[in-house]
Amino acid sequence: MVKNRTFIIFVFLLFLGSPLLGYCDDNERIRELEKKVEDLTRIVNEMRGQLQTAATTPEPAVTEASNEEEKTSAPKLTLRGFGHVQYDYSRSDFSDGTSGDTNHFTVGGVDLFITSQIRDKISFLNETTFELEADGVNELDVERVLLKYAANDKFNVSIGRGHTAMGYWNQTFHHGRWLETTTDRPAIYRFEDDGGILPTHFVGLEFSGTLDMPGGTLSYVSDLANGRGKIAHEVQLVQDDNDSKMAGGMLTYKPAAVEGLGFGVNYLHDTIPARAGTANRGAEIDENLSGAHLFYLKDPFEAILEGQFINHFNHATGMRDETVGGYGQLAYKMGKYKPYVRFDLLNISDRDPFYEGLVEDETSHTLGIRYEVTAFNAIKLEYRHSDKDNSKNNEAAIQSSFAF
Repeated sequence: MVKNRTFIIFVFLLFLGSPLLGYCDDNERIRELEKKVEDLTRIVNEMRGQLQTAATTPEPAVTEASNEEEKTSAPKLTLRGFGHVQYDYSRSDFSDGTSGDTNHFTVGGVDLFITSQIRDKISFLNETTFELEADGVNELDVERVLLKYAANDKFNVSIGRGHTAMGYWNQTFHHGRWLETTTDRPAIYRFEDDGGILPTHFVGLEFSGTLDMPGGTLSYVSDLANGRGKIAHEVQLVQDDNDSKMAGGMLTYKPAAVEGLGFGVNYLHDTIPARAGTANRGAEIDENLSGAHLFYLKDPFEAILEGQFINHFNHATGMRDETVGGYGQLAYKMGKYKPYVRFDLLNISDRDPFYEGLVEDETSHTLGIRYEVTAFNAIKLEYRHSDKDNSKNNEAAIQSSFAF
């Protein structure tokens, strides 16, 4: 008891601070201090007794009322994120005989990935990016927001904004660069606001599931959503400019005999609204998009091959235009190192008014290596040579991408 009181007096003296120590010879203050110590000791003993009582008291039995309360409790929200920082150097030789080079650092923004299990079969997913624009403006972009009902493995339905059911890359990789082997997406799958030619996002309904089939499994994803806007870079978030809806789907088969192998097809139909005041855009455009994908993903190998074919029928001119794009990517993992190569192709129809002035033809070859610094941080060193309509470019980049 003496040791306890000495310790408590010492703690209390520290709490009161140096002014009290300066007057420690004052008898009146000492008596007040001793009284406070006695009161504090009594409180500590009472608390110790309460804790001992609580430790020996059995927990209350779970009742139906407490179960019901658990059902109505707030869902647990999980927050994850991605980001990257990059240095780029580019040398461009233009068709008019001029040339130029640039180099710069880029902060790739912050990608927040939020999930929540609301009930047993109902979940929520959100992906929001904070993008840093070239003019110094920070832009908030809600990339995905989906409410999902998962009846079972064979049938799921989601509503909101997500990634359109086409191709392996667009369904597998989203906005976090750390997820991708390379520093950037293939040219054919660039996002709408990054000069992309495909409707990589949808706003509407998505149906998905996996079915057991003879010799393997068949996965399906299908969309019914708002269609394209008047220009290729427009995603219709809150309305649809015409009554037609974008409808499409994708099938992927994985044979059980070859682990890691998969192949599939996709198809999409939409009616693009007219754009008054623009040459050859006085009427709607029928869009039919079809594609195929093949992949083999089993460590240490990574092989992906995809192609997308876009057919536009312009009701204003009565003409049909075709655009094609695709890529092939190979990678081989050696411990923490993963060298890779990729070939990209974009061949845009020159007379298609929907893409006129927005996108160039492009052929590019990429060579790079990825190094896993830690489980959630990768360094990528990459070189790319690209031929476009009006320039030939040699580009080098080093990127640090991470998850948190």
